Amino acid sequence: MNSYDDRTLKIKLFGILREKLKSNNLIIPIQDNSISLKDLGKCLKELYPSLYMNDINFVFAVNKVICNENINITSSDEIAIIPPISGG
Repeated sequence: MNSYDDRTLKIKLFGILREKLKSNNLIIPIQDNSISLKDLGKCLKELYPSLYMNDINFVFAVNKVICNENINITSSDEIAIIPPISGG
């Protein structure tokens, strides 16, 4: 992996988030080798304000585990944004 890959995050999108952005993934550059989910959320809000419209309360999953915003992530982590799910 080169230094560019070490400083980018590939984020999987699901449900309404995938529909809003018309993509399965986002590629986000980061300044350091890691970033907190809280800071990633701030970055996404600036880059993709439509993700935050209508108060969609999505959660982050890191390596297939729902995580709080205090965890740090790196480019080697599998990151997903999961919107609320409803069904019957």
